[in-house]
Amino acid sequence: MELEQLRIFYDLVFTESFRKLSMSNKLSVAKISRELSALEKEFGYRLIERKPGHSNMSLTRQGKVLFEALPQVFGIFDNLKQVMNTDPELNSGNITIHTTHSLIENWIVFMIPKLQETYPNIQLNLIANNNLLTRDLKENIISISPSSDEKNKNFYQVPLLDFHVGLWASKKYLEQYGHPKSLSDLQKHKVILFTKELDQMTYPNLNWYLKDSNVTIPKQMCINSTLGLLKAAHHGLGIISLSEENIRAAGYQLERVLPEIKGPTVPMCLTYPTYWKGNSIIDRLATFFKAQFCELNKTSPILDTL
Repeated sequence: MELEQLRIFYDLVFTESFRKLSMSNKLSVAKISRELSALEKEFGYRLIERKPGHSNMSLTRQGKVLFEALPQVFGIFDNLKQVMNTDPELNSGNITIHTTHSLIENWIVFMIPKLQETYPNIQLNLIANNNLLTRDLKENIISISPSSDEKNKNFYQVPLLDFHVGLWASKKYLEQYGHPKSLSDLQKHKVILFTKELDQMTYPNLNWYLKDSNVTIPKQMCINSTLGLLKAAHHGLGIISLSEENIRAAGYQLERVLPEIKGPTVPMCLTYPTYWKGNSIIDRLATFFKAQFCELNKTSPILDTL
């Protein structure tokens, strides 16, 4: 259901004619009829009884209930949109960003000194969440998260950095258990998963090597923490799936497993509601983050830190 369909229905009832609405709103009669049918299908009720010639109509009981409720619905939406467009916290530089624990811990905290120096009036509030952001949530918050393939006019995405996911293990582990030669060889190895729920986390393709294959791993452990995965791999507990960029940013030294098998690329983006597009503070943040992600990626050392 779209707001446009509700407005067309309301205007149609108000004008009492398909033809009059077509002329006043510059919509074809076919378009009006199509949107009305879609709305009725969504509700599961006929809302308007049509009569020949599209000139006379009458509301059904369900149509009358909807028509009487719509002014309040439109009022709430218009007020909400106005508040969002002139959000006092946003325009004062108080910005809340939703992202993952690892991006906060290994990336963004290192950018804050530069941000404070460059834009002293911007105050970040960082909220960590590893759950996959829903479309509705992306339409209403600012996040640094993987890009969405879907075309959605309600949120805007600024590409920051591509993360390249692969399989990794420590030198200690590989010396003890050997290098797997194929994906099926992983069945003989210890594998540490971020989660067994492949599609529910921020990075649903971290378990890419399991999702589209017939590989079953008998010896698997779950650690729902990027830092936990890195430490476990560092201590030789098993093979992990993670991006090269995150491993480098965290300062760990791991070896690539099955390097000939290309893992997924995760384009990371600054995502925010479309109604904030053009906001000067958001534009500055987008430019800043894009430059800083690229800079940190170039300068992050590969160190054995433990």
